[in-house]
Amino acid sequence: MDTHYLCHVRPIFSLLFVASVFSSVAAPYELFEQNGKVGIKNDRGQVVIPPAFEALGWSDGSFSVIGETTGYRVQNHWGLINLKKEFITPAEFEELVYQGGEFVVARKQLNPASTKSGCINLRGEIILPFVYDGIKVNGLRAIVFNLVGSRFSYGLTNMNNEVLIPLLYKDIQSLGTLRYAVENREGKIALFTESGTVVSDFTIDSLSTFYKGYSIIHEHGLQGLIDREGVMKVPARYQSIKIEEDGRVLGKLPGEWIYLDGQNKVLTRILADDLLPVSNKRTIIKSGNKFGLVDDLHQPLLPTEWDSLSELEGDLFLAKRNDRWGAIRSTSELQVPVVYDTLQFYEGGYRAFLKTSGCLLLDRSGTVKTAKAYGSIQEFDSSTWKVRNGIYWGLLNQEGNEVVHCVFDSIGDRTSNLVAVKFKGLYGIIDLQGNWIIAPQQYPIRLADDTRYLLIQPGNSFLKSMDGKVIYFTSYPVEFKEKYWIEHLPNGTQNKLSYDGVKITIEEKQPIKISTTKVNIPGLFQMNEGLQGVHRSGKYGFVDAKGKLRIANRYDSIGAFQDGLAPVKLIGMWGFINTADKIVIQPNYESVSSFVNGLSIVQRSARMGLIDQRGQVVLPLRYEHIGRLSTGKFLLKANRLLGVAHENGTIEIEPRFDELKVLANGQLLVKQANKWGLISSSGLDIIPMQYDKLQFDPVKNQYLAFHKSEWRVLDIK
Repeated sequence: MDTHYLCHVRPIFSLLFVASVFSSVAAPYELFEQNGKVGIKNDRGQVVIPPAFEALGWSDGSFSVIGETTGYRVQNHWGLINLKKEFITPAEFEELVYQGGEFVVARKQLNPASTKSGCINLRGEIILPFVYDGIKVNGLRAIVFNLVGSRFSYGLTNMNNEVLIPLLYKDIQSLGTLRYAVENREGKIALFTESGTVVSDFTIDSLSTFYKGYSIIHEHGLQGLIDREGVMKVPARYQSIKIEEDGRVLGKLPGEWIYLDGQNKVLTRILADDLLPVSNKRTIIKSGNKFGLVDDLHQPLLPTEWDSLSELEGDLFLAKRNDRWGAIRSTSELQVPVVYDTLQFYEGGYRAFLKTSGCLLLDRSGTVKTAKAYGSIQEFDSSTWKVRNGIYWGLLNQEGNEVVHCVFDSIGDRTSNLVAVKFKGLYGIIDLQGNWIIAPQQYPIRLADDTRYLLIQPGNSFLKSMDGKVIYFTSYPVEFKEKYWIEHLPNGTQNKLSYDGVKITIEEKQPIKISTTKVNIPGLFQMNEGLQGVHRSGKYGFVDAKGKLRIANRYDSIGAFQDGLAPVKLIGMWGFINTADKIVIQPNYESVSSFVNGLSIVQRSARMGLIDQRGQVVLPLRYEHIGRLSTGKFLLKANRLLGVAHENGTIEIEPRFDELKVLANGQLLVKQANKWGLISSSGLDIIPMQYDKLQFDPVKNQYLAFHKSEWRVLDIK
């Protein structure tokens, strides 16, 4: 059975409402063009309206003939015309958009300072007066709005221009079935009827169009169900709700997080889909698609109503709501108002962006530091920002003041006192007071330091002092460092030079030292238990601290001594020798590990096991993998399942789990059949394997379990 997915309505205003174009009820017609003018032909190819117009149809770019009427454009203005070539209205409208039925929304200039929208019918009669900034016809109702000050105010009228909902609201949208979503200035929505009667409180964040008589609502990130009369049929406490084609309503609650002690006793339950611990014993919670903040006792600090919430530092959080960003503290104090399209935090404050104006710098308290908005603000160095005003660039200091005014084509290198710039296609250097140090000239310039610069001409680059004296020239790429610069030569070598153009000698590396001696032996290994591996003539052996050979170079490879034994490789296989160069364990293995606590992990024929220092098998070679854990125990893998062996090699947990995590307290988090639980080191159940997630908090000595909710049919009365 297919599920009906509903499209949620979020109020958005537009200066021009563009309706879907209804199909013509008359015979098909088509446009044709001749000599740059447009006309209409019928389906037999006969000219109905001669090509005498700039455009025919509607100002939104669509074309249709409704009855025998359509729109025409002459001298960039619109009017109505019929197929009898009769002008129904003069071309006096700036816009003309068909809205369905017999209604056409028109826009015209009333005087040099005022342009308004109204509604006419296909006979050219005024239905709604030209007193609105925008109109959208919806059946026998019209959503209208006006610009009042700097914001739009929406209302609803009938086609007699009787006001049903006053023009007081932030937005109004049709939900179908003669119901309207009305948003107040606080961003909350209520349900209204077509007669303007309010049937619900202003508590809704968004709601869907009606389907099967119901609308899915969002409140604080959770979903509920409301009917056409505004009756709450399902409280807004579900993570998700869907309506099936057969009319059944299915709901899924948020997931449940449960805090448990080491004896599986429930300490706290929290309904949330995700928990993210942050500093100061705070936790960000996610419920549905909204975020909030709770303290260490799980008491709310910030309500679960944010679209995004992330910690910036300490008790400060980056917050998003209704596509706007701000910064807030856990006390609900807004550090930065939630008005910005983007907001980035840095050590000295914030870099913000508003689509309506541009980029700004704010201090840490959220106060705007820049005197104006810029087209771009880019981090330049630790003390300045590179900014663009229009097409020109300059520099701001950390206080938001222009230390280099925005008059340059581009900004190049900067030192503590100087800036390389491009001005009107030429290159030069200025100081931070805007004075020219190197006047604009033809070739690009790179700053080396406060006293020297590189002039880049075709074929050669010249290192110069500020008085124009040539210090050094090169045709190769260069790289500037703090106290010297590097010339990269074609053969891959480098010249290291001072800023006076003098080559710097690079000190040779000192020979490797062994212990307290100065013996230099190539291929040296780390010394362990008084012996150190060495590689000579393609073979390996061991020397003592004085460099004297103690075990002859006769092995293909070796490892370090551990517990008196060292792994050695002969004829492609590994075994172990003692310090007297006696083979204690024959080379029978493809790989071995050093002995730790008397045991080595060995491998043969792609299977692993454990042996002791006598070469006796402690765990047979039947495992896909054996790894040492930080606790000293062994992680075993067989048939893709995991288990655990004791430090002495005794099996504690047979491999039977899909995932396994050994905790510092010796207990094990285990996963089987996609469910997590907790068992003791001997395999006894402590927390049943029934959770979708399970993690341990060693600070609180608590376990945090997550139970994912399932869809279920809701009882709608």
